[in-house]
Amino acid sequence: MKNKKRWLAALLVVALAFSLAGCNFREVASDLIIKVMGVDESDTEEPSNDIYAPAGGSVTFPEGMDTASRFVTTLQDGNLYIAFNGIANRSTGYFTPAGDSVTISSYASTDSPTLTEYKAALWQLSDDETSTQYVPGTTVYFTTSTDQSCYTYTVSGLDVGKRYKVVVSYDSGKYYVSGGMQVQGVGGDALKDVEGQEGEA
Repeated sequence: MKNKKRWLAALLVVALAFSLAGCNFREVASDLIIKVMGVDESDTEEPSNDIYAPAGGSVTFPEGMDTASRFVTTLQDGNLYIAFNGIANRSTGYFTPAGDSVTISSYASTDSPTLTEYKAALWQLSDDETSTQYVPGTTVYFTTSTDQSCYTYTVSGLDVGKRYKVVVSYDSGKYYVSGGMQVQGVGGDALKDVEGQEGEA
């Protein structure tokens, strides 16, 4: 009996709102029924599409590579090596993938007591080399640690022959991140630096 009264009240409110506001009936009905029936809106939210790299893999820098400077990159034997120390946002030069995917392995640490994630994302260079654009679905979250625990994820769906760069970022206005990264599946023997592209945030 109690539920019947609640439904009746919901329908009356819907009818009144529809007649007065001229709103879309489905939207009004959905919103009001959720509120009257006490449905938790979080139950209706879609699952997150964030990509978190699982534990595993390793980063082994080439002998003699400078790993102490702020941000250093080296391309060797199909691997792009990145060493970073105290950064918030840095990007590599452009590379061409050997296939349609690359595998990113990384470890890092931070002094932040709360923010334990940093990101790597791919940006694609336009054919005329005047602009760069984020590649949707390529942002991978990595977890910081105090013991250089490594995390690895394979990003697929890349265009063979196109040029990409890796943007490493840490969303803190106070703290920074330090560590290493290795991108496997890179073609060529040199990174391409392009100045003044439009489109990068």
